[in-house]
Amino acid sequence: MSDTKKFRRTALVLSVIAGLVTLWFTFQQVRSIYFTLTFSSYFSDGTIFPPYTFFAISFASVPIMLASLIICFSLLHSIRKNETPFTRKNTIKLKVVAVLLVVFELCVFASQRIINTFFLRFADDSLMFVMEVSLGGVVAVLGMVVYCIALVFEYGISLQNQVDETL
Repeated sequence: MSDTKKFRRTALVLSVIAGLVTLWFTFQQVRSIYFTLTFSSYFSDGTIFPPYTFFAISFASVPIMLASLIICFSLLHSIRKNETPFTRKNTIKLKVVAVLLVVFELCVFASQRIINTFFLRFADDSLMFVMEVSLGGVVAVLGMVVYCIALVFEYGISLQNQVDETL
């Protein structure tokens, strides 16, 4: 079997996995909306808990994830179509994904701090609800790694152009 068939098959498998991740992400968002609406009805008295503000802040990262998944599908589609991945267009896509990953981590961190500081305080000072979901900066580090890979791709493109010009 040739290498291009192997790459195309791998890209197809990764596309299916990305599709499953998209479905799981969508399911989680719908579940979170249901939870937010249900949760807000329990705290109607004696709390400082505007549920729709909570909803808006906690879902600020959704467009970032969707944009990253769309770019992922685009890159995998170009590989499945047997195009070379070493193009300036793909390096730009990789850089955008890298920046989106770092922004996603910052957005999640900031939204949790805002929610915990301003919205999840109860009238009774002895009771406080804290929301904390963190990967400890792993997503931001992955964003930086993807950016480095994009720079390697860019360097490889420039070397290929130099080789093409000398021949």
